[in-house]
Amino acid sequence: MKDLSPKTESLGAGGAASVSLLPSPKAILARIVRKWYWCVLSLCVCLPLAYLYAARQPQVYGKATTILIKDDYPKESVAATVLASTNGIVNTAATNLDNEIFLLSSHSLLETVVRKLKLDVTYWKKDKFRKVEIYQDSPIAVQFTQEGEAADARFRVVPLSETEFRLEKDEKDRQGQETGTFGKEVRFDSLTFIVEKTPRFSEAALNVPVIVRKTSVRNAAVGLRSGLTVKKANGKNNLVNISMRCNNPVKAENILHSIVHFYNEASLKEKNTRGRKTNKFIGERLAVISEEMRKNDLAVEKLKKETDILTDLSTALTEEYENSINDKKDLRELELEIKSIEYLKQYLEEEAEHDARLVPINSKIADMGIRDQIGVFNDTLLKKTSLKVNAGDNNPIVRELEANLSSLKDALKRSVNNYYTSLLVKKKNIQDQHEKTREHIRNVSSRERDVNYIDREQRVRESLYVLLLNKREENSLALAATEDNARMVDDVRGGNGPLEPNVPKILMVGFLAGLAIPVVLCVVAAMLDSNVKRRKEIEALTAIPVYGELPRKLRKLKNQEIVVNLEEPSELSECFPLLAERMVALSDENAGKPLSVLITSTCSGEGKTYLSVNLALSLAVAGKKVLLMDMDLRKGSLSSLLGGAGKPGIGDLEQAGEGGWRSLVEQSPVSAHLDYLFAGTLPDHPSRLLLHDRIRKLMEELKEQYDFIFMDCVPYSSLADAHIVARLADVTLYVMRAGCVKKRDLAGLQKIWKNGELKRMGIVLCDVEPHGRSSRGYAVYRSLDTSSPCAEK
Repeated sequence: MKDLSPKTESLGAGGAASVSLLPSPKAILARIVRKWYWCVLSLCVCLPLAYLYAARQPQVYGKATTILIKDDYPKESVAATVLASTNGIVNTAATNLDNEIFLLSSHSLLETVVRKLKLDVTYWKKDKFRKVEIYQDSPIAVQFTQEGEAADARFRVVPLSETEFRLEKDEKDRQGQETGTFGKEVRFDSLTFIVEKTPRFSEAALNVPVIVRKTSVRNAAVGLRSGLTVKKANGKNNLVNISMRCNNPVKAENILHSIVHFYNEASLKEKNTRGRKTNKFIGERLAVISEEMRKNDLAVEKLKKETDILTDLSTALTEEYENSINDKKDLRELELEIKSIEYLKQYLEEEAEHDARLVPINSKIADMGIRDQIGVFNDTLLKKTSLKVNAGDNNPIVRELEANLSSLKDALKRSVNNYYTSLLVKKKNIQDQHEKTREHIRNVSSRERDVNYIDREQRVRESLYVLLLNKREENSLALAATEDNARMVDDVRGGNGPLEPNVPKILMVGFLAGLAIPVVLCVVAAMLDSNVKRRKEIEALTAIPVYGELPRKLRKLKNQEIVVNLEEPSELSECFPLLAERMVALSDENAGKPLSVLITSTCSGEGKTYLSVNLALSLAVAGKKVLLMDMDLRKGSLSSLLGGAGKPGIGDLEQAGEGGWRSLVEQSPVSAHLDYLFAGTLPDHPSRLLLHDRIRKLMEELKEQYDFIFMDCVPYSSLADAHIVARLADVTLYVMRAGCVKKRDLAGLQKIWKNGELKRMGIVLCDVEPHGRSSRGYAVYRSLDTSSPCAEK
């Protein structure tokens, strides 16, 4: 027997389907193909709407230019420039391009452009579906008074003649109209203004409305900013690209020229203002620095007077140091000389009694008089000694020489004593002078720190003074220069055609929207549609075998229940033989024994009777002995269809005569192999009758006479009759009408099949909408004739 176990790969735990209930892309595509007329209708609506939208959109033109930002003038303040100086060299920073880009698109600059070009008042005219800004081509101009500058307004001016015009609030307002005269003040809608003619006023402008739109300067600048793009050129340091988008090409070009002009004007004004402030600042600083330098000079002068120094402290300190060294040297030499004099003095005292000895002459004694006296004394002593040896002691010359020696010695002692005293005095004077010099050096050293501090401040102020003088000259040169800060590298470029609206793009969007709307509707409808409509959905969500599917009947067969027609075969009639072949295969699997087939469904009206009649007829035509039983003992739908209403049947088994059930069977007029057993008299309690043993015995006897017994029964889920009859059935055909059963109900049906409540249960899907190649295959095959090359083959 064929394995009919559940498909575990398609089912989750408990027999519930784990496959998504969302429709497949193929099913969605099939729905879209079936609803092709929706796409046509959507395109017929969306394309005209897209064209109308494009025709009503205002035209937008684009212009662009490239400017060069010069960086030859520092943008930092003078204080920042001075503080950035290093070793007397000023670091002049280059122009910050990001700041300049911001300035080019700043609201203050754009407000200046709006005021100069009077862009707060715009003029429009209607051209077919859209409004066009006429800018410089306007035949009239409106001058608002001061009190109406900040108001926002919109009105129409219709020239009536060379002198008069009409004011309208809008095109539909016929009540608030007012007439005015060109050149005279008019008050209209709380605004006061003067309407004047322009050089472009002509007879062609008469009775042609001009729409005037007035807004504030700030709002006009905001609108101008929305269409302005300022960005750095790719790979260039000081080049900036400026582009403008607005409703008039001439207006866009004028705006770009004005932006560059007023930017240069503002830059030049800023330079002049900065230059004047810089000059003022430099003058004030020079005066302050000059006064500080003068105070430093006075402080140095005061310090020099206090220290009694005429030269600078370093030189004076060097001289004092040299004097101190010389004093030390003189003291050392003087001490040597004093020691020599002391020695000589001591020698003269010790040798007072010995006049025969010579007095030594010391080279350290600087006094030449003493040296000469010593020389005379020694010469006299030598002469005396020599004469004494020859003449003796009593020689008068010897005695005279001795007297001279005594006087010379006394004189020498007095000279030595006097010189010694003078040397001591000189030593004391040198020592005093040395102490004074040391004290002076200490005083000068203590003052040197103050002088050095003042000197450092003086040098800083002098360098700053020189720097400010140079800066003043540079600033004077910058003030004298009138070169613009930016210049246009090339002229304003851009085509004369509008950038927007992009009609092909809008039409393409309309075309895509026309296709997308029905597609989305089909997708949404497919996602919201939770009914079972295709065999693949059943196979995907359950493991229950599908025995067959029946296509939807043609419109001409709508009221015809028996569609199995031997004379005129059709696609629908060909489906029943396929299903009959499946019944024969099930009978073969059952060892060729007769089969009792239960035909039931989820609810009424799904085609149980329709399937029963045509399937039984298909088997009977094939030569099988078939009995068709009406087991619906509540309505008797099969009996009514076959004309057996009121005739005896199953409900009359107790009253049957000697023939028993055979007397209740009626032969079909269509085929000799087909018999009917109608419902008969409908009992009050059908379930009690079906539970009776006579029904089971009846089924045993019927299987001895027939190959197939089809039992058309009530819906399985609503009444107990189908549950009772299911015990008598060998095979169950569960009928589903496409679009009637919810996908979520398949889980319960899967559980019934898995639990074996219905024997050899299989699903037959009815009323399937034809689609795809399978729906055309039969017709194509039938249309082939013998003249076809394929037919010959």
